[in-house]
Amino acid sequence: MNIKIISIEKRRPSWAIEAFKEYEKRFNNSVFVEWQGYKPIRKAGNLNKKEVLRKEGVKILSGIKKRGIIISLDRKGEVWDTEKLKKEMDKWQMKSKNLFFLIGGPNGLSKECIEKSDVSWSLSALTFPHSFVPLLVLEQIYRVWSINQKHPYHK
Repeated sequence: MNIKIISIEKRRPSWAIEAFKEYEKRFNNSVFVEWQGYKPIRKAGNLNKKEVLRKEGVKILSGIKKRGIIISLDRKGEVWDTEKLKKEMDKWQMKSKNLFFLIGGPNGLSKECIEKSDVSWSLSALTFPHSFVPLLVLEQIYRVWSINQKHPYHK
């Protein structure tokens, strides 16, 4: 399975890079993980919030180079517990070997990103720093993977 987390981010702190690498190492060869970040669009000149969102959406969608399941991370998305995420992941894996998780900037995801997504997932009603979100997504993917592998991590 190939998992690509695509996000809008100002900069990636070293602790986030290290934590991501740590989870990445825990998977066996059945899972390949990638984190692709794009710089946010600055509101310059006559760009309004809607135009900034659209341009960031174009950047995010440019990171999808293959067919696969597209999951948008959105506060209005479905809230799942671990078992529900496991069921979703199992379904996704049966349909495609490529999963794309889209994370917007401070203003969220563009309408185009949401429309192209197969599903919209909300991690929480809370607001998280952008550097945390890819790690939370990866940790939850690892948790589900460990359940399927009968690994004790998930307990």
